[in-house]
Amino acid sequence: MVFYNGMKNMLVPIDKAGRVVLPKVVREALAFNAGDLLKITIRGNEVVLKPTKEVCGVIKRGKAFVFSTGEADLLDNEAVERARNATRLESLIDISEGLATQKRK
Repeated sequence: MVFYNGMKNMLVPIDKAGRVVLPKVVREALAFNAGDLLKITIRGNEVVLKPTKEVCGVIKRGKAFVFSTGEADLLDNEAVERARNATRLESLIDISEGLATQKRK
């Protein structure tokens, strides 16, 4: 089989009702869930399926890797600040627990 972006090309059957099941590895890689919508485009003899929602997590945009929330809305300053503060608090707790462990030794 030929590799494309780290995945193998796969053959999937079309059932009598015209349905195609996306393999689990594809659904997981693209974070598809039941009920998600796909845009269908026909290009010559190819059928292109494109998710209507963004995949969340680190994704490649052009030459850069960016973090996407998977939502159309951008994070506001309050949400970013809450996330920063939560991360700082977790780091402080980790550091203090490490210091307490060192003192016990």
